[in-house]
Amino acid sequence: MSTASKLATPATALAALTAFGLFASAGLAAPVVPVNPAELILKNGKVYTDPLAGPTETHSKGGVFWSQAISIREGNIMSIGTDRVVERDRGPSTRVIDLKGRVVLPGFNDAHVHLMNGGLALTRIDLAGVTTVAQLQQTLRAYAAANPAKRWLLGQGWDEALFPGRKSPTKEDVDAAVSDRPVLLWHGDQHSLLLNTKAFEALRITASTPSPKNGEIQKNDKGELTGLLLEEAAFEAAQKADNPGFEELRTAFLAAQDLASRYGITSVQGGPIRGEEEVRVVEELYQQHKLHLRYSMWGDLEKPQELITLRNKYKHLPDDWVRFDAVKGFVDGVLHSRTAALDDPYSDDIHSRGEPLYTPERLAELVLTANRLGLTVALHAIGDRAVTMAVNAFAASKRQLFNSRLRNRVEHIEVAPPYVFSKFADHHIVASMQPSHMMYENEAANYNEARLGPVRVKEAFAVKAFVSSNAHVAFGTDWPVESLNPIRGLFAAVFRQMLNGKPAQGWQPAQKIPVSEAVDAYTLEPAYATREEHVKGSLREGKYADLVVLDQDIFKARDRDFLKTGVYLTVAGGKIVYDGSQPEIRAAK
Repeated sequence: MSTASKLATPATALAALTAFGLFASAGLAAPVVPVNPAELILKNGKVYTDPLAGPTETHSKGGVFWSQAISIREGNIMSIGTDRVVERDRGPSTRVIDLKGRVVLPGFNDAHVHLMNGGLALTRIDLAGVTTVAQLQQTLRAYAAANPAKRWLLGQGWDEALFPGRKSPTKEDVDAAVSDRPVLLWHGDQHSLLLNTKAFEALRITASTPSPKNGEIQKNDKGELTGLLLEEAAFEAAQKADNPGFEELRTAFLAAQDLASRYGITSVQGGPIRGEEEVRVVEELYQQHKLHLRYSMWGDLEKPQELITLRNKYKHLPDDWVRFDAVKGFVDGVLHSRTAALDDPYSDDIHSRGEPLYTPERLAELVLTANRLGLTVALHAIGDRAVTMAVNAFAASKRQLFNSRLRNRVEHIEVAPPYVFSKFADHHIVASMQPSHMMYENEAANYNEARLGPVRVKEAFAVKAFVSSNAHVAFGTDWPVESLNPIRGLFAAVFRQMLNGKPAQGWQPAQKIPVSEAVDAYTLEPAYATREEHVKGSLREGKYADLVVLDQDIFKARDRDFLKTGVYLTVAGGKIVYDGSQPEIRAAK
């Protein structure tokens, strides 16, 4: 039943009659009281509006449509227009907030996030920004002293690109800080691990242990363990060492949800999830009315039936808040460790070009199987060779399932051959990209130039090329690999500068996109990826009331001032879940 067709409540009707009587006795015309008034009105703002929103008061400037006010009832948008138009929805109990000209955008939708891992990381050792072995050791000692009861010490975020000589720390470096307990430290890219001796002992890994397929137990020239595990070797070790229970997962999810609300994020997509325990956490929070982050949960490409089973078991969870609609697989690794699959050798290692994790035939088989089950497939593909394989597998599945409405997606796409750009549009493949991956503290930390060389690097993070080819480009953060803050991703896409503001003209400036296109890639396009563009992703009457109010106008911000943008309000499902105007009020519990 539509909002407009519902009957007024007794309290509302009484208020209307009382008001009518007062005005009639005074000989005045009574104001019209709406039968179903808004619960919340945001007025005197600058509302980034879907051009199909409807009100004649909506106006366009530079191809961007703006309105002034928005009204909300029962989780949906009632009206959009001028303050005068939206005032018609006001009732006696309507909460009205004067935005004083602030910008209102659709709620951000992070198209690629590891939500639970990010939440867990908030309570673990944070090594992001560490630049020396001594600093790493100091951080480890402090954490170990503060957490004497923890059997494993887990952390993440280190990056040897920030260390002198770009030299990776070793297990001996970690042993010097903590030697009595196992330590497991994820690299910032989440594709390699640094362990101490105790961790190797606990995992029963020795210098004679063979590396797994698609992974490496790294050893030095003497055949000794360096402390590093790469790709599948790292993933296998983490599965054995990192098994949080329900309460730890619940705490992690709430922390992640709270941070998302602070950044204006109202929807996220990602995985693979941590099994049924993660779903149980989400179920409990929903039942307790504590879930205010819409979550599209991904399963494992090689185990699609497991996600189907979870979807059937938890079908009582409404799909406007919890979805089981995609499975994720890896076609290659990352440029950092030269495991991304390239067509030609790495410029700084001519003996390596990275190897795909599947044969083309096996990948096509896995994609077709998942698609036949009605599941979208998200394929991690960073190198140009891997991207081509992913696109070919999706095209083959589309030919087999010619009436399929699925929108398969390629994740990351850091290097893509130009001839594949048009294929994304042709086969309805979503280009899921993370612009913040091109941002570093300084230019010296950018290893893309060295890995790809001066010619091939011009095709790196080719956001503009995808947009120009009419592909659907959806932005995400890959949190906790990068910051969850969407403003950083928007800055990267628009200015393509490092965090220090260099280079002045931007890195590979031909791939810059305007602010409006970047905003759409963080809002409407992720909704398209999950086939939800009809209910969210833009501000339009009848859509979910998911929105963010920023404390400065990003359409006018220049260079690094853009990064100073904060969140004034976050609204999810019509409820204010973060109020930045009152710092003591945290995200809704």
